[in-house]
Amino acid sequence: MAAIAAVIVTSLALTGCGGAKPTKIVVAPGHKKQFIIDADMAVMVLDTPIVVYFGDLKKSISFTNPPEDLPTEIALWNYFTDGFIRDAAREVDLTNVFMVDARHDLRITREVVRTSEEDITVQVPELGTRFTFDDGVTPALVLFMCQIRVGTETNPYFLERAEVGLNVAVSRRLVYIGSFVLWDNREFKPISYGRVKTTLPIIREEATEANWNEAMRNFVRTIFEPTGFLRRKR
Repeated sequence: MAAIAAVIVTSLALTGCGGAKPTKIVVAPGHKKQFIIDADMAVMVLDTPIVVYFGDLKKSISFTNPPEDLPTEIALWNYFTDGFIRDAAREVDLTNVFMVDARHDLRITREVVRTSEEDITVQVPELGTRFTFDDGVTPALVLFMCQIRVGTETNPYFLERAEVGLNVAVSRRLVYIGSFVLWDNREFKPISYGRVKTTLPIIREEATEANWNEAMRNFVRTIFEPTGFLRRKR
């Protein structure tokens, strides 16, 4: 499991993400939007995710029933990965989805994804690379993820407004941000890559299970919709 950088803020006013950053997805030239058949997928997190929650994180994720000695930021990261696997299996036409350990021996090229507020460098494996994991498992797809941020974003005046009794319900938003590369491990080439951000207003005191799940479902569907791999309605 990747290490976690955590910033849990309960009483200090800090600057948030600076507003909504649009999603940018690049589909590889030649890829035709289509259903995928008989495919499994490995998910690899390449670097340290960041968990930032403005508020009472323990209260927000109490529904996960983490052990008393488990840091809440790790509980939240576990919830993120479990939720991603769950929703990828539900929303994408895959036979199996599983996590694999990060590898740092990848031969890569670098692509820059530019949005209105940031330039993100995405590491894309070299054409022709074939990935095999433990016990000789060679999945049809490999999803590389990096530069992940999980938690909340807020304007810098959230706490000041709360202290004087102003409504702050619309000030906090749940956020999932991540860069990704979706790799075709049959054709040994990228399918798509980019930067995805999904947000959801927190209208109660803390984010609820329904909030986290809706944000994750949107996050997963945003990644895979351009490829055509979303599960067909029966």
